[in-house]
Amino acid sequence: MTQPETGEDASGERAGTSSRYTYREAVALDEDRFDGEAVDRRTFLRVAAVTGAALSLPGAAAGQSEAQMAVTDDSMTDLAEFVVNSTPAEYEAALAIEFADGGSLDAFYDEFGDPDWDIDEDDRAPKAVTRDSPSPSAHANVTAQELAFAFDEIGGIDHVDFSPGANPFWRLDEPYADSVFPDVENARDFLSHPEVGQGLDHLAAEYPDMVRVHRIGQGPGWENFFTGDDSDPQDIYVAELTNDIQDEASFQEKDKAVFIVGIHGNERAGVEAGSRIIEDAVSGDADEFTDLLDDIVIVWVYVNPDGWTVRKPQFGPNPYESFFGSPHYGHYRGNASEVDTNRQYPTIGWANPAFWPADHGDAPDVRPGYDVGYDDVVPDALSTVGHLRGYDNVEYLCDYHMMGFADTMVLNLESNAAYEHDGTHNLDEVNKRIDAAMTDRWESPEAIAADTTRAGKDTIFGDPDDYVPDELLDYGSIYDSLGYNITGGLLGWAGQPEEFGGLGAVTVAPELAMRAWVNWRPYIERHLATTYRISMREFAEMCAADTDATVATGGQDTAYVTTSELTRKSADLSHTDESPGNGGGPGNGGAPGRERATEVQTRHGTVQPGPSGRADAPARSRTHSLAVRLSDSGTDEGVVKLINPGGQAVRTIDLGETDDRSFYVPRPAEGDWSIEFDGDGAVEADFVTVESEEEHPDPEEAFGYSQEEYVVNPMQFFADLEPNLESGSMEGVRVHDVQIGRLMRGNSGKRRYDKLVVSHDVGRDSDEYVAAIEEFVEAGGDLVLTDTGLYLLDRLDVGDAGALSAEDIQTIEVGIANLADRDFDHYLLDDIRPLQREMWKSPQIGYVPNENDQPATVIDDDAFTAAGGDIAGRMQGVEESSEGEEVVGDGVAAGSLGAGDAEISLLGSILPPANQRELHPFGMADYAVSFMGHTMICNALGFQQRRFYEGELVGTWGEVR
Repeated sequence: MTQPETGEDASGERAGTSSRYTYREAVALDEDRFDGEAVDRRTFLRVAAVTGAALSLPGAAAGQSEAQMAVTDDSMTDLAEFVVNSTPAEYEAALAIEFADGGSLDAFYDEFGDPDWDIDEDDRAPKAVTRDSPSPSAHANVTAQELAFAFDEIGGIDHVDFSPGANPFWRLDEPYADSVFPDVENARDFLSHPEVGQGLDHLAAEYPDMVRVHRIGQGPGWENFFTGDDSDPQDIYVAELTNDIQDEASFQEKDKAVFIVGIHGNERAGVEAGSRIIEDAVSGDADEFTDLLDDIVIVWVYVNPDGWTVRKPQFGPNPYESFFGSPHYGHYRGNASEVDTNRQYPTIGWANPAFWPADHGDAPDVRPGYDVGYDDVVPDALSTVGHLRGYDNVEYLCDYHMMGFADTMVLNLESNAAYEHDGTHNLDEVNKRIDAAMTDRWESPEAIAADTTRAGKDTIFGDPDDYVPDELLDYGSIYDSLGYNITGGLLGWAGQPEEFGGLGAVTVAPELAMRAWVNWRPYIERHLATTYRISMREFAEMCAADTDATVATGGQDTAYVTTSELTRKSADLSHTDESPGNGGGPGNGGAPGRERATEVQTRHGTVQPGPSGRADAPARSRTHSLAVRLSDSGTDEGVVKLINPGGQAVRTIDLGETDDRSFYVPRPAEGDWSIEFDGDGAVEADFVTVESEEEHPDPEEAFGYSQEEYVVNPMQFFADLEPNLESGSMEGVRVHDVQIGRLMRGNSGKRRYDKLVVSHDVGRDSDEYVAAIEEFVEAGGDLVLTDTGLYLLDRLDVGDAGALSAEDIQTIEVGIANLADRDFDHYLLDDIRPLQREMWKSPQIGYVPNENDQPATVIDDDAFTAAGGDIAGRMQGVEESSEGEEVVGDGVAAGSLGAGDAEISLLGSILPPANQRELHPFGMADYAVSFMGHTMICNALGFQQRRFYEGELVGTWGEVR
């Protein structure tokens, strides 16, 4: 064993010559500094990070500095030797150590053990633990200097291996004498990727009738500094749990609950909880799960190996950091392609051209505008889509995440998928059951306040004062919960219908607070794992339960006015074969001799701090859209700004406040658009501009995918709701039907229907049409006006509506269809919770979140109040500029008017027609109402929603009116 003296470089200080740089110094070097050198800037940074030493350009960039300590011994595996000697001096390597005899083991424990360790007093796991058989062994987190001491002063060491993970002895003989995945309280660290793979294989071998394990693909793979491989892809694991698992017919017939764990590599609680549930279920320690396995299958998908494995120092490029004196290699949010792994799925509706939607089986070998293909950038997403499509009867899919310090311990996010009535209620019911179960477990966050406060002071994000969440759980849409919305999410894809390539599942993303430290903290991890164990239990029980949801109408009949003017279909798109003038040749829907109508331009830029460090891309007169994706490279502090050609900051992202990492601009102004960064280090940005001479860009040229055919109309909402009515009817009628008197029973003065819904302004210029609606309302029929149907108020002369005119009504464009200034005493908001604001979810019907393209028809506040209206809520359009936000239109978006015995209910933005302007290769949804929007429509109709669980009425929403 050799142990040179430690030079000053091991502490990270400057080596003393102008040509040597530590990692922290190297990040400030410009790209130009590497011109003509043997290595590029990125490679140099990666090696500087993993060695922790000061390196020279160019020669020393491939190896160690002489200043590093070297510890060598025949007992050490090559990997252990690499890790110990290629990390900074203060790094504690996780080592499994076998001793020649018990005396040497005892001496080692006397030096490094902590017999008084207490989870309620000590922050980290014990420095060392031991066992006596089958050989005297220890698992310890030690520095190079400490290991050298053990060799020199203690001795008796026969074997040393690098062994990161929760189980101290998983790399040694008889690793599972106690358990495969130890309880969180006794775990050594976060579960490691190879440890879980080996453990799952062991469980499948021991319990072949209950557990089956697949390796369905790999991530792109990081550079492996130990092996020298430029890319070392790691496996994606899938673990299936059910009884009689080898009976394939029974397996496919059973309903399935799928749990996605670790899609963001730095959000570990799902992996920690799920892995232990599998072991507990097969060993008889989880009756709450095993009692369900005759009826359902539970599936765990460990979806992002790259974000997981990069915590090991042999993998790049995640830089070594030291927080609060704790050396650390960090988990990573995205994959080795530096893309966010939860933006790369083939969701219907708007598709961001800066993303890589992985449509398994249809992805081209090379994507247009790039020199690589989907299998190079997102093989993990491709494999996940392909595997999950092989399951029948996926009832629930939950994608387990974590977030920073929040007022709520868990936020359950309703996905962008549009659910029918049963799915909407099943999602809400499971949320209520999780809330009740968490309350049973803790009563309130105060029960674990000592540990949450402790965790708040033990993070990389500062020192929150006495952090205790206000509540255990809340739930709403993605925007309700996080303040932004996305496209390309796994949930959005899995929730869309099977005919559009999805799974038709009810999908939700739990977001668990306290993703904010870098080392294993068992005192708080025990609560986080318990939280997600409760969540998975409730979803599994819901999957096995008999549920139903109905709509009580009091026997009332409803008509809704249909029109083809709300229909949007793929045949209308300018690039499709069916579009007028298009033929069938290559390059433009097959039209021979035409120039390619759509082109994609890509550009990569490194953004240094300050205005002089900007990166930019041009927009031209034919530029349809500009998208910017920030590489998911681990930068989590600083502010990124999108600067328009006039020099104004029109969008901002605070990296410490949100996980959003992209900008999108429809119809960008001509000129150079720039990204500016205010922070430390640098940000990598990919610009994608879509150029098109046509109204609709061709997805074949932008993504390599042909356009999925579709025909959609938002009035399908009522057709989908009709089967759930307990009584009464729900019937579509045409404008012509209304004109000829179909709302009434001949000349009897009696109504054929009790309710009428109008969601458009088609026919409002027809006196016969308006008169027929007036007659219906005067006869006591309730009228529901939504979206541009509010313009009928200009023509109707019944009740309070007679006081309103066209001058009082306008259609504005909003960034998100959020209802503000709400009056929860109004019947339209019966059973709506404060977190819920978003009435419909924009991406899957083609609208871009926060880009002010979402239509809302609103009424002037003063005019509405003067007419006698009762306001339930408002909407406003807002534009962002360098001076801040500017309101560009607002008014009443939900409310009611009186009309004798009838009521007129108004919802100004809830069922808009689909927006076909943006790229949407995978099709389009008919509608995308949130649970809030769904409830508001039922409230407007005067219906009561009823929910049944195992045949028992468990809840009602609204009242029959």
